This record gives sequence, C-alpha cells and structure tokens, in this order.
Amino acid sequence: MYSVEQIKEILVNSDHKKTIVLPEGEEPKIQEVANLLVRENISKVIMLFQKEVSIPKTLDSKIEVIAIDKMNKEPLVQKFMDLRKEKTNLEQATKLMEQASYIGSMFVKMEKADCMLCGITYTTADTIRPALQIIKTSPDVALAASVLIMNKGDENYFFTDCALNLKPTSEQLADIAKMTAKFAQSFNVKNTEVALLSYSTDGSGSGEDVARVKQAVELLDKQTLDFNYAGEIQFDAAWDKEIRDKKFKNCKLTKQTPDVFVFPDINSGNIGYKIAQRMGGYEAIGPFILGFNKPVNDLSRGATLTDIINTAIITIFQAMEG
Repeated sequence: MYSVEQIKEILVNSDHKKTIVLPEGEEPKIQEVANLLVRENISKVIMLFQKEVSIPKTLDSKIEVIAIDKMNKEPLVQKFMDLRKEKTNLEQATKLMEQASYIGSMFVKMEKADCMLCGITYTTADTIRPALQIIKTSPDVALAASVLIMNKGDENYFFTDCALNLKPTSEQLADIAKMTAKFAQSFNVKNTEVALLSYSTDGSGSGEDVARVKQAVELLDKQTLDFNYAGEIQFDAAWDKEIRDKKFKNCKLTKQTPDVFVFPDINSGNIGYKIAQRMGGYEAIGPFILGFNKPVNDLSRGATLTDIINTAIITIFQAMEG
C-alpha cells in the first residue's frame, strides 16, 4: 500500500497539477499547509478569506487568494439557484454565498477547483451539507460515507463508516463496502478483502441488525466485484484467520487480516476506531469522505498540522484518481 510520502511523490511528479480550495484562509495552520503545497509543487491552491484585511503577507505568491467581501458573488448565486431550483430562493442563495464552505463547494462544482478541504472551524455537518447540495453524490452510489485509515508502522486498515451514517440500510452497507474497497485499491492495496462486521458470525446470532448485514452480503453476491468480502462476521473472526477458520467455514477471506472493516452502524464504528487508537496504538488518518462526484474532506477541529498536511495530500490524490 502507498504511504503518504509515496502519494506525495506521485503528486509532485505529476504533469497535471490539481487545484485544492481551502475555505478557512484565516487559520494559521491552513496558511502553513497552503504554502507547503505550492512550494513543494504538490498542487495549486485557492484560499478563501472572509475579509481582504485578514489576508496575511506571508502567503506564497503562487496561491490564488480570494476575499469574500470583495468578490462578485452574483454568478455563484445564480448557479446555486439553478442547481437547487425550488429548494431555495434568491434571499437564501445570497445569504449562503457569504459562507466560505458554500463558495468552496461552488468552485469545485464549477471546476475552478478539483477538491476541497475544511473543518478546522466548521462542523462536519457544515462541511458536508454544501457538498451534498452542490457537488452531490455519484449516480452509482446511494450515499456519501466516511473512511478512516488506521495506521501503525507498516500496518494499514480501512475502517468505515465511523462518522457519517447512523444506521445504514443493507443497500447502503453494500455501497459502503464497494466504495471503501475501491478507495483501498487506489492506494495500491492488492487483492483487497472486506469484512462486513456484526455481533454474529455466519449465522451464529440473530436479530434485525444481523439480518441487515447478511442482506448486504446477499446484495454483493448478486454483483460482479473485484474484491473478496465476507459477512456477517464478528471482529475477532475477521481479524484472525485461525479464529475465522473455526467460526466461519468456507469463508471467502484468505488473508490473515482483511484490509477493510465495514461497521454496521456509527456507534460500533466510532467506538471501534477509538479503541484501536487508544488501546491499540493505531493512528487514525482522516476521515475521508467517499461517494461525492468530486472529493470533499472534513478536518477535525483539533487537527494537528501533520493531520492537515496528510489529509490535504490524500484529498488531492483522490482528485487525481478521479
């Protein structure tokens, strides 16, 4: 699997630089990341500032800087009204086009930028809502979903969905499995394997939550896919092949540990990744949002400079992968 450093090298060596829009220009960490991205030839950068007077003189001259209080927002307002039709009006559209996250999403939609990253000052909802309204999800998926890369040394696992969807339906779980497998494959994960988690392994338990995961697997069974998967399966059986061989006869998973873990709901996903983080010593990279027509990712408001750099690099890589 590619490391962040390897992905960075791919971006530096690319002849077709992507453009990332950073709506939170006032934030010092975002300014540092923007300077790094252009100085190291990783990408082009657009930064948004609420007011012209707040633009610092320390920004690299290659960065495109836009002051919201000075820009002509009329084309954005009209485009937003065209997109939302009866769901908005002129007053609402004009008000929303004062918000940097909405302007950033419009830049991506209008192909002025290829991707967007924010969240240092915005909540997840305030980052995702404009993307859902403007950029929208891909036509071949039913939803957007989040994925975390859990890293420790050379180990990398993909945990999904730990941040967005409260209790996905069977159809949504199947989509989440497919999107995350594709995301893992973009990192050069070979022979990708996916475990759809439950409190039951291969019929050992019952109940509505077990049935929901089992039906997701049945939906995957009806499709031609380029990854291995299994479910419903408990975490211990998914994690350890020896346990799996005892609990789940004829399981399609062949690796000692699969690459992707699909959690059945946000409770188990959020708790699971935090246990891995605190007790297991894994670093949680992300979350990254899957399913949008163009990449939009959300930062934790407590994100470190390294977190922001890594997330920006992977966001730009998502844009390059298309």
